Amino acid sequence: MTVAAHTGVHRPSEELHGGPRRLVGPLAALAGRLPGVHDLLLVQCPGSLRPLGGGGLPAWARQVLRAHPWVTVGRAPVVAGPPVDTPYPVRCTRDASAAPGAWLPVTVRGPERGQRLDALAPRAAVARTLRPEQLPGRIGLLAPERLAAVPALAVLTQAGQLVADHRLAWGPIGAVGYELGSGEPVAGPLSPLRLVLRAPQPVSRRDALQLRRALSRLRVPVQAELETRHGAVLLAEYAAAPPAVTLLTPDGPREVHDPWFPRGLYA
Repeated sequence: MTVAAHTGVHRPSEELHGGPRRLVGPLAALAGRLPGVHDLLLVQCPGSLRPLGGGGLPAWARQVLRAHPWVTVGRAPVVAGPPVDTPYPVRCTRDASAAPGAWLPVTVRGPERGQRLDALAPRAAVARTLRPEQLPGRIGLLAPERLAAVPALAVLTQAGQLVADHRLAWGPIGAVGYELGSGEPVAGPLSPLRLVLRAPQPVSRRDALQLRRALSRLRVPVQAELETRHGAVLLAEYAAAPPAVTLLTPDGPREVHDPWFPRGLYA
C-alpha cells in the first residue's frame, strides 16, 4: 500500500451528561460514515458543544472556538441522544444526512499548556472533516518562517518518506496536525512530531524496530502509533517486543499480546 498525500486544500479561515447513555459503538465500526479518531472537525455553532464534565464551555474554550472552530475527534464511543443537560434541541445543521442525535467525542485545544477540554459535538454541526492522511499536503500553506521555527514541521516530509518505505499510510496528529489543519500556529520549537500509522494488517516486530530506529534519527522526537482495527499501540512499545502491549481502544486501554488479535483484560 502506497502513501497517498492528498493535496486538496482549503484556507483554514472557513468558517450531560450524568444521565443514561446508549453507546452506538466505536467510530471506526460505523461503516466509515462518521469521522474517526484524530480527525479534525470544523464545526459551526461551536456553542453546541457539551463538556463531558457537564455545565457550559469555559471562557477560554469559547474564545478559541470563536476564532477557529476546529476540534479533534477523541478515542471514545459515539453517544446517541442529546446530553441530559441540553436545554434545547441543536438546530445547527450542516449535514442533513447525519444520524439524528449522534454526538461525537472531541477535544478542544487551548493556547496554554494543559488547556484541553473533552466534550461532545453534534454530528449534524460538522462542516468539514480532515483526516490525518490529508494533512501532509497542506505543508505548503504554512509560511517558510514556521518551518524554520518549528523543527517538527520541518522534518515532516522526511518522516513521511521513512514511513513510506514501510508501505504504511500515515498522517501527523497532535500540535503539528492541528496546525496543518486549522492554520493556527500552535506547534512550538520543542513540539514532538506525533504520527498515526495505519496498520489494518499485522506489522512484524522486525519492521517496527527498523522504522522506530529510522525515525529516532530525525532531529526531533517522534511519537508514532500503529492504528489497528481494534485500537492503537505505540510503535516504540511494540518494537521492543514485550510479552504484552497496551492497546488504546474506545473503551479504554487493554493489555494484549497481539494488537491485531487482541485478547486480555482491560488495564
